[in-house]
Amino acid sequence: MTAQMGGGVGGRKPDGVTPKPSGKASDYLADERTYLAWLRTGIAVAGLGVAIAKFAPHRGVHAVASGAILVFCGPLVSSYGTFRYRSVGRQLDSGHFVPARSGVITAATW
Repeated sequence: MTAQMGGGVGGRKPDGVTPKPSGKASDYLADERTYLAWLRTGIAVAGLGVAIAKFAPHRGVHAVASGAILVFCGPLVSSYGTFRYRSVGRQLDSGHFVPARSGVITAATW
C-alpha cells in the first residue's frame, strides 16, 4: 500500500494524531527557535553582567552597578521571550497571528 496525502497507510491517520486546522509545523518550529534565541540572549546578558561586576579592571561602584543592572535585565529578557512564545503559540492555534510591536521596540531601545 502507498501512503496518500493526508498521512498514514492507505489514507488512514495514525492513531493519536489529530491534524491542526491552523498553523504549519514550520510556524511552530520557528516560534520555538525564536524562544530559544530569547533565552540565550537573556543568559548572555546576565552573564555579561556577572563578568562586568567581577572582572572590571577598576571595580568601582559604577562597574558593580552596571553588572547588577545587566544581571537583573537578563531574566527580564528571558521572561519576555517566554511570554511571547506562549502568546504566539496561542495565536498560531487560533489561526490569527498579530505581530508584536511594543515589546520589540522596548527591548531595542533599552
